Amino acid sequence: MSRILIADDSTIARRNLKTILQKAGHLVVAEAENGMQAYQLYSLLKPELVTMDITMPVMDGVAAVRKITSEFPDANIIVITALDQKPMIVKAIEAGARHYILKPFQPEKVIAAVNLAVGNLPGKAQAPARGQGGSAANSAEDTEPFKIKNRNGAFVVNISQYFVSEHLPLLTAKTTPLLQAKPLRMIFDFGSTEIRDTSLMLPLAQLILSVKDAGGLVLARTSNQRLASFLSKQGINID
Repeated sequence: MSRILIADDSTIARRNLKTILQKAGHLVVAEAENGMQAYQLYSLLKPELVTMDITMPVMDGVAAVRKITSEFPDANIIVITALDQKPMIVKAIEAGARHYILKPFQPEKVIAAVNLAVGNLPGKAQAPARGQGGSAANSAEDTEPFKIKNRNGAFVVNISQYFVSEHLPLLTAKTTPLLQAKPLRMIFDFGSTEIRDTSLMLPLAQLILSVKDAGGLVLARTSNQRLASFLSKQGINID
């Protein structure tokens, strides 16, 4: 069970979402009618998840996501938008949203998105505890499995040494909305990371190639020769 805040200016939409979430065993701790109210309620209640409609008065969903995540970086937010507003998903993901749901609601897709989000909360690997080969200086940020940033119009996906198969669904969920961007440019930067789980290499290559399939430009960066050779054989340009 997760504690969830629903933000939507539509009473009907909030009621429908609440019904879906409660039937799945989650607890709706509060409802907000606009982005500013969502920020205020989040600050007060610290829910484990927020469903955030994009189009709202006073403060829209994208601005609310940005405001919440700037103060609470680990905030777990799923944005909600209509099919014809897909470009807004990219802006919401850039602002810090973790996933998205399209209207009209399909209960099974809502629950799948929620389970994916809360199942990976906060989306970071566990840092070693003191006395277990780790250092107290190791922060959660140091052990993130991946980061996505927009640099000069290109999405840069940094894959860390902590990336394992359990993180692949979350990475896929966060990169898929970005495929709507035009022009689309994406860089998968592995640095010196070695993918020890060889069963991960092909799914990662397929994920990288999905950018090319969407009409975008994509390349990979890695200093690991084995990974570079494998990705190159899949038709991926290596920087």
